[in-house]
Amino acid sequence: MESQCSCSTLRQLTRKMTNIYDHHLAADGLTISQYSLLARIGKYGPIGVIPLASAMGMDRSTMSRTLKPLIGAGWIESVDLPLDMLTDKRSFGVQLSNEGQRKWKKSLPNWRKAQDEINTILGDRTHQELKRLVDDANAKFEQSENAIS
Repeated sequence: MESQCSCSTLRQLTRKMTNIYDHHLAADGLTISQYSLLARIGKYGPIGVIPLASAMGMDRSTMSRTLKPLIGAGWIESVDLPLDMLTDKRSFGVQLSNEGQRKWKKSLPNWRKAQDEINTILGDRTHQELKRLVDDANAKFEQSENAIS
């Protein structure tokens, strides 16, 4: 049985990847967490904050902390959504503002540079295997969480 902590190993890898993304996105004044939110909201349109947090694997407080500066910058705005899209009455909807759309599109080339650098480091085979393994692991955790609920 492997004695090294799985979480420690994955965190080490994600810190390395995060540093690459953050380095490239710094030119846009963004972190990868902020860029990911802009991109997710930009791709899927108005969404409730709780479903957004769930889709991104974040808890509510982490989502709130990450959203706050993006809302303050005027890139994300609150929007009224039907109750069935909000999960509960304390939730609210968000969407990209026009400025947020511009910010997301302007930062895409720097995100692409980071992605290309990571792909070069890993190589196509390792990159594809890693993605498959992570997707498989995420699916197993989701099944486990659903079984507990």
